[in-house]
This record gives sequence, structure tokens and C-alpha cells, in this order.
Amino acid sequence: MPELSQLGPTALLAALVAVIVAAALATAAATATAHRRREAASLSAIDFVRSSFASQLSRGVPMAELLLQMVEALRDGFKLDSAELWLCENGNLRLAASEPSASTRAIPITPAEETIAANAHVSSASWAKVWLPKLLEGRDQAILRVAPVSNSGQLFGLLVAERARKGESLAAEVDITLEEVARELGVALKKAHLDSSLQDSLEQLRQRAAELQASRGRLVVAADAERRRIERNLHDGAQQHLVALSVKVRLLEQFAERDPERAKALMNQLQQDVASAIEDLRALAHGIYPPLLSSAGLSVAMSAACRRSPLPATLNADGVGRHAPQIEAAVYFCCLEAMQNAAKHAGPGATARVRIWEEAGGLLFEISDDGAGFETSRLADGAGLTNMRDRLGAVGGTLRVESDGAHGTRIQGVVPVSGSQIDRIPGVAANFPR
Repeated sequence: MPELSQLGPTALLAALVAVIVAAALATAAATATAHRRREAASLSAIDFVRSSFASQLSRGVPMAELLLQMVEALRDGFKLDSAELWLCENGNLRLAASEPSASTRAIPITPAEETIAANAHVSSASWAKVWLPKLLEGRDQAILRVAPVSNSGQLFGLLVAERARKGESLAAEVDITLEEVARELGVALKKAHLDSSLQDSLEQLRQRAAELQASRGRLVVAADAERRRIERNLHDGAQQHLVALSVKVRLLEQFAERDPERAKALMNQLQQDVASAIEDLRALAHGIYPPLLSSAGLSVAMSAACRRSPLPATLNADGVGRHAPQIEAAVYFCCLEAMQNAAKHAGPGATARVRIWEEAGGLLFEISDDGAGFETSRLADGAGLTNMRDRLGAVGGTLRVESDGAHGTRIQGVVPVSGSQIDRIPGVAANFPR
């Protein structure tokens, strides 16, 4: 083989060009191979989120398992030191999946920081140092990329990719993939969140439908029992009085001429019997629907009920106006039931307080006593509380019972009026769970 010094200028130039072309082809081949590897890694992670993630989630595969598979795909595809997914839940960032496995405390995040992170691009450790410095704890001089997982301005979490080897090329290699994976993951998490909310809503509707069906059944039974009670009271009370009056009227007719003195005495008895019959009918009518409630309203009717109560009771119902008859009846009979329960169970020396007021489209009431309470968690609702819940439920209201066994019992109720909804009444939604 001739030495280079023996080659002519033309041959030397041709050899040099051949070497350069060979080197260029080798470099191009290496670059293309690296590009194909990055592209394959990118497609692997993106395709997993786009197809496998959603399909497996719909088949019931646990979310935690899918998230772990996703970070494993990122770490293996880009030869990362670590890949992490943090989820944003209840004002905290929680490490949901990491490869390799790691454990760390949740990071508090404010609503303002959530908004900033949701609208950020794929960023470096410098961004995290400003907005989420706790994310960098234990990562001194770390080279990492942070991608927000968001959808429609809502932050669902963060993807974190860390690599020390060839860290200077990390951004160029992973940013596009991280952005795409984060976007697809945001859509998937948004859908999962909506599906979960929908399932929760459906379950609540099922529970309410079951409660409504049971309540309607109890109301029918209670109505039948009430009709039987009225029939029995009429038979045993007013009817007996009327039968006795009929007999005495016939006797009066017989004694009118033969024995005027006895007829006069019988007339006095008739007057007393008529008064007694009227009183029985009035008491029966009061149990069906108090006349004062229909004529004078809730405040006056409850004032009379407090005066008749065997348990000393005070009333505060200033400023309460008139409402629909069914609403006034529901509140009145619930208060009456609560006062009767207090009289039975509060013990000797106890007193009761009744408060009725209007607030932001709702009619609210509270009956409290200072007697012996009970452990609400240990006892199921009795017939009295069940009747109260059913009465309020029939007019869209709800009931709450508080008692700790040492400081008496407090029963609170609320009924929406004027087309309002309980959830929209300030201070009520949190205290009166549906």
C-alpha cells in the first residue's frame, strides 16, 4: 500500500473526502439511532397514557398500579435516575408513584400556587426553587424537569424527571415527551375524576331514592295508624257521649211532665255532657290540626304548646311570619314531638328551650334541653325521630340531632321556603348533611 507522501494531490484529496464522508455517515447513523431511541421511548410513554392507561382504568385496574406503570415507562425509556408523579389533592401534593420507589411527606400547595403550576410549561429545578422549594428537598444540585399535569386550568399533579448522567441534554430529550404525557394524563385524570364524581352522585341518588321509598312507606303506615286512632277516639269518646246524650234526651222527654224536678236535674246533666263532648271533639281536632296553627300561625300555636307542655319550656319565635300550611304543620309537629321526647327522657328538673327563626330563604327550628342526653352513635333513631325526619323530608327539609349523654339534647331542623334549596342557605349546608 503506498504511503500518503507517495500519493499525488488528487489521490490525497480523494482519500480525505472518503474519510470525512465515512465519519459523517457514522455520525449520522449514530444520531439517527439515538433519535429513534428517543422517539421510541417517547412513543412508548405517550401511547401508554393514550391507550393502555384509559382502557385499563375503565376495566377496573387500580389507579395506583397504572400510575406506577407510567413512571416506569418514562424511567426506562429515557434512562432516568428517577421518575415521579405527584398528585394534587386537598391542598397538598402527594407522591403517588415513583421509580425507584420512594417515600416522602406531602407538600402543601396554595390555590395561587396551583394556578401558577397549572399554567406553567415544562420547567427546570430553578422554577421549582421559586414556586415549590419543598419539591427539591434532598435533591441538592439535581438536574430535573418538572411538567404540570393539568386540564382546563385545573392542576392534577406534577411529573418529575431526574437524571444526572448527560444532564445537559435532559431537556432536549424529554421536554416534548413530558409535555405530551402530562397533557394526556391530565385528560385521563380529569375523566377519572368526573367518573368518580358521577359514581358518587349516582350512589347518593340511589341512597336518597331508597330513603324516599322507605319514608313514603312509613308515611302510609303512619297515616293508616292515625286514621285508626281517630276512629277509635271517636268511637270511645265523642260517640259514647252522643249515645249517652240521646238516651238522656229520651228520658228528659219522659220526665218532662211526670217529674219536673228530675227533668231539671237531667237537663243540667245534659249541659255538662254536651260541654264534655265538645271538649273531646276539640281535643281530637287539635291532635289532627291545631286550630291556632291555621288561624294564628306557628308562633302563637307553639306558644300555646309550650304552656301545655309537662316540661317547663320557653319559646323564642319573634319575627316568624306565615308560611304554607304543610310547612307550618311539619315544623309544629316536629317541635311538639321533640318536646314530648324531652318530657319523657330528659329526667326530673329539666327544662326545654324552643327557637324558631327565618334565615336566607329557610325556616329553621331548634329544641334543646338541659336534661340527660344519650349517645347518638350507639342508638338508632326511634319512632319519634323517624317520624320527624319523614315529616321534614316530605317538605324538602332535614333534621340533625346532637347529644353526648352529658349535656342534654339538641334537635335542629330546616325547611326551605320560597323555592329555596337547603344547600344554598348560608350556614346550613355544613350543619345539616343531606
